[in-house]
Amino acid sequence: MRRLIFAGFALSLTACATVPPIDSSTLPPPPPPPPMGPISDVVYNCADGTRFSVYFHENAATVTLADGTRLELPQQRVASGMHYATPRHDFRGKGTEATWTVGRMVPTQCRAN
Repeated sequence: MRRLIFAGFALSLTACATVPPIDSSTLPPPPPPPPMGPISDVVYNCADGTRFSVYFHENAATVTLADGTRLELPQQRVASGMHYATPRHDFRGKGTEATWTVGRMVPTQCRAN
């Protein structure tokens, strides 16, 4: 009886040892990550008294002014930091510091709360 149990155990070990290793190059690629949703909603206070919130999306930012006006600013190419703009509105910055420009008005420096 002991021989039969030992033979069965040895046979199962031998069977496990003959399984070839997995070649990761033959596995299908992992699924892509889910699309990025809205990133955050940040309130900015500016040196000239302007206050607005910015809701960052994947390729744009929605700026909501104090009077409730909403502006959709497409993301612009930038080497570092952030830049969103339309022909009339420009929002750019890095970290908590930003500059807000409307038309030909003097840009104002802003800071995130």
